[in-house]
Amino acid sequence: MSPNIMEKEKLFKLLEKIESGSATTEELAQYNQLYMHFQKAEDWDTLTMGEKQKIEKEMYTSISEAIEVPSKQKKSYSLFNYAAAAVLLITVSIGFYFYKLNPAVVTKKQDSKAVHIHDRPPGGNKATLTLNNGTKISLTDASNGDLVKRSGISITKAADGQLVYKVLGPAKNQANAAMEYNSISTPNGGQYQILLSDGSKVWLNDASSLKFPTVFTGEMRNVELSGEAYFEVSKNEKMPFTVNAKGTSVLVLGTHFNIMAYPDEKAVRTTLLEGAVKLVHADDEAFLKPGEQGTIKEKGGGFKVREADIAAVMAWKNGYFLLDNASLPQLMRQISRWYDVDVVYASGNLKDHEFVGEVSRKYSLMKILKILELSGLTFKLEGRTLTVK
Repeated sequence: MSPNIMEKEKLFKLLEKIESGSATTEELAQYNQLYMHFQKAEDWDTLTMGEKQKIEKEMYTSISEAIEVPSKQKKSYSLFNYAAAAVLLITVSIGFYFYKLNPAVVTKKQDSKAVHIHDRPPGGNKATLTLNNGTKISLTDASNGDLVKRSGISITKAADGQLVYKVLGPAKNQANAAMEYNSISTPNGGQYQILLSDGSKVWLNDASSLKFPTVFTGEMRNVELSGEAYFEVSKNEKMPFTVNAKGTSVLVLGTHFNIMAYPDEKAVRTTLLEGAVKLVHADDEAFLKPGEQGTIKEKGGGFKVREADIAAVMAWKNGYFLLDNASLPQLMRQISRWYDVDVVYASGNLKDHEFVGEVSRKYSLMKILKILELSGLTFKLEGRTLTVK
């Protein structure tokens, strides 16, 4: 028999074990390698090999059940790529996850590596609104409905976790009014949506804040961002929209884009989904087209424009952690913000790990850690302190 036929027979045998629920983690990995080989259109024979979506669903069920098995019955695997960096591939977006194994890696039974006193839930719609006079309103605790009506503006908390600003009366009555600024901030583990008075929509990620005028007047619409946010700006050619973040200004007329500008990140990244934007930082500037990302580091060096991984950039808004060869520190910063934990590394060598894949932000912290255990890492959660070993 040709090698291709032999590989198909092996695939069938592994699939039978997956369907019966008896496949081991190693056999799931073997199936993964064959599946990835045959998934090309010219190699996949639906009549003899089955429907991809059905198989994917069966694999997801088998793996999900394996995750819920008591720790003492589980197997742990160290995962390494050719660069000796650990690689974990999680693909929940298509219903299951895969991970790669180097044949030289030896497996052994171990107790669960995630040692914890209590779990931590995922984040949710949490934010604080600060009015122009300094009054603070907890949007987490406030009831749905009108929050404030003042200076020709109504501020309403909607049932879907959205803050809505609406101008009361003719716009011309607002033109000569003194400009008032509000700010909304999300804590670690928080996110929120804002509908600004000009109709622009903003999705604010965790540990982020946005300062904005209650009514936009004059020649420009200026807002200030710290952290990360996705913008859908209403078009107004007579009044351009500008976002200022960590020394970088993003100028737009009407467009969709994401800005990541956390204080603990070394660069500001602007990703354009629709329309056009101009980036300005000191004497440097760059123009983005849809599908491009502009990056500038704190140390300068000018903007670097490249093709963006839109799925990875928008994963947080769509409810996922999506990693594209992300380093361990990059991953743990996301986990730290979303689950409100302080991350401590037992060894500096751990930072060589890299991760690829996607996992839901709706999972509790311990479920995330159980998945990450497959990379060979060890975790210890005590209170709000998460130690990585």
